[in-house]
Amino acid sequence: MSYIHEALQKAQKEKDARFPRYKKILLGARGKPGIFFSKILWLIFVFVILLAFTVNSWFDFKYKKTISAPENQKAVVSYKAEASPNGADFYKRAKYFQKIGRLEKAQRLYKQALALEPGNVFVLNNLGVIYIQQRNYSEAINSLESAIRLKPKYADPYYNLACLYALKGKVMKSLENLKKAVSLNKSAREWARKDRDLQNMRGMPEFEKITGKR
Repeated sequence: MSYIHEALQKAQKEKDARFPRYKKILLGARGKPGIFFSKILWLIFVFVILLAFTVNSWFDFKYKKTISAPENQKAVVSYKAEASPNGADFYKRAKYFQKIGRLEKAQRLYKQALALEPGNVFVLNNLGVIYIQQRNYSEAINSLESAIRLKPKYADPYYNLACLYALKGKVMKSLENLKKAVSLNKSAREWARKDRDLQNMRGMPEFEKITGKR
């Protein structure tokens, strides 16, 4: 065993004697990494950083070049247009909030929809309904009459005007608008029979005639 141990020690000494200069370069006097080795690591680190920066710059250049192409510019503009909110989006959201009773929120959304689509009769009609619920009759009349001017054969604003005038006690105007609504949409008869806004006119001969009870 001692012979083998001595042979191994001798081989190690020969190896150390063969590469003393390299060992000194790579390792310091205490076996820690030498200055030259540390410099190599630092240069490798700097090289990797520069390489990453160069690759990133190249991809960025290619991306900008691709986007600047005329056909891709059209695609970008089209995407932005699709991503932008439109009147229909505001209208759908407004209807939801109106349905759950959040009238102020719905009103704001309807106004935003109207700013984008001033001729949207459905927005004008629903906004008129909110004004009626808020007892803001003058604004309701303006909104509903605007819808009628834009679409004279749209029954809903006539019907809502009938409700408005019934609430104000203007029976003749209410009956006039109700009659027009029924002439455009027979379903308005059923609406009128159940609508609490028109309850003060039930039993009147003209009302019963319009709603088809007589």
